[in-house]
Amino acid sequence: MNAAISARVSLIECFTKDQETTIRLLDKIIQHLMDDDRRKLSELTERLRSFEARYALSTAEFQQRFDAGALGDDMDYFEWDAIADMVAWQARLADA
Repeated sequence: MNAAISARVSLIECFTKDQETTIRLLDKIIQHLMDDDRRKLSELTERLRSFEARYALSTAEFQQRFDAGALGDDMDYFEWDAIADMVAWQARLADA
């Protein structure tokens, strides 16, 4: 654990009465962060669905065509590609 994290955990321990309370508090913080990540992933996934409906393409098919240069340079395509990358990254984090 690095010094900055250790210092913050020590600070939390100063305000909690015992190790069990500290662990429960840290678990709640972690759960909050995980819930926030799930919410973000859900919002990004919904944006992907919107693009898929608008262009009648799956994201996988879109990315294959976009990467091959077959779709052009519409700004929507760059946004769609970026969101797809963010969803993939968020999904990898969720699996970790």
